Amino acid sequence: MESKITPHEINGKKETTITSERKLAHLQICLEHDVQGRNITTGLEDISFVHHATTDLNMEDIDLSIELFGKKLQFPLVISGMTGGHAFAQQLNDYLSQVAEKTQIGMGVGSQRAALEDTQARESFEIVKRNAPTALKIGNIGAGQIVEGLSAVDLKDIVSMIDADALAFHFNPLQESIQPEGDTNLQDLMDKVSKLINASSIPILAKEVGSGFSKFDIVRIKKAGFTGIDIQGAGGTSWAGVESIRAEDPKYKNTGEVFWDWGLPTAISTILAKEQFNGHIIGSGGVRNGLEVAKLLALGADAAGMAIPFLFAIQENSIEKSIKFLEEVTYQIRLACFLTGSQTINDLRTVPLIISGKTAELLRAFGINPGEYSSRQN
Repeated sequence: MESKITPHEINGKKETTITSERKLAHLQICLEHDVQGRNITTGLEDISFVHHATTDLNMEDIDLSIELFGKKLQFPLVISGMTGGHAFAQQLNDYLSQVAEKTQIGMGVGSQRAALEDTQARESFEIVKRNAPTALKIGNIGAGQIVEGLSAVDLKDIVSMIDADALAFHFNPLQESIQPEGDTNLQDLMDKVSKLINASSIPILAKEVGSGFSKFDIVRIKKAGFTGIDIQGAGGTSWAGVESIRAEDPKYKNTGEVFWDWGLPTAISTILAKEQFNGHIIGSGGVRNGLEVAKLLALGADAAGMAIPFLFAIQENSIEKSIKFLEEVTYQIRLACFLTGSQTINDLRTVPLIISGKTAELLRAFGINPGEYSSRQN
């Protein structure tokens, strides 16, 4: 039996920075604890397709390919950025980047802050560009580092580290607020973000970390000049929950419990983005199967992001098992297309949808008529 990857010392390497130790703890908590939303869901359970029993397509001929940030993807999927900067992350990124290259889907990396702090941490990121020279690669740096004075030179270093095709600026004020070492001074953030976007040679996307983006956020994101949005809505992994489990100080532990379900559900945030934003949209946050991917595509996302399912799929040191998981997901997307008469992903974006339950209620509260989706014609 193959041994599982465990987030401890690997290949004799030990963690060397506070940042890398924190990232390692995050992964370990996600693997060992139930950190999903408790009383909040993604809202995708309230989205239903209209079944086409008389479909006249050949399922094998359905085209699932898309273009995202100038790169062609065989399937509308991105492995969401999870980690970097420590030995476990290097092995994880090693495997996942091979999966991305073999299957021609996209891959993001976790925050590259650790590599800016410690040159020894760079290898955990650089392995991605060696393993996945042709796949879409998305870099990552946090809002806190931007406020602290991230320079255009740092930006170029982050990009070259993985040969990134796009770069995510991640916004996670909730998570940072439940870390004793968190970055909670975000003064002048958007002004500094705009300057870096203007200095960048590649597309920049705004990425949340489990709480989604509101209409207010999306208007500011558009004004700042972002090319894309990675939703990361509520209903999946709660990073307030992760930090609550990690915390020793009762103030942070209890606050994480109180804010465990904070945020906008993935489905709602995706719809709001589609209503307000003209750039690329990655629907993510609690996505667990191909049917949920198909629902996000039908709501207007260009692709869907998944993290936790890939983290668990790679646990037995087997790239093949991760690819088998991906085959299941893509088969489910293809089946959703087949059963709605959609030859392509673009066709899927026009099919009628029934939106019910709390998701419909929230849409009405935002001034959006959910009935408009049921009247669409494909």
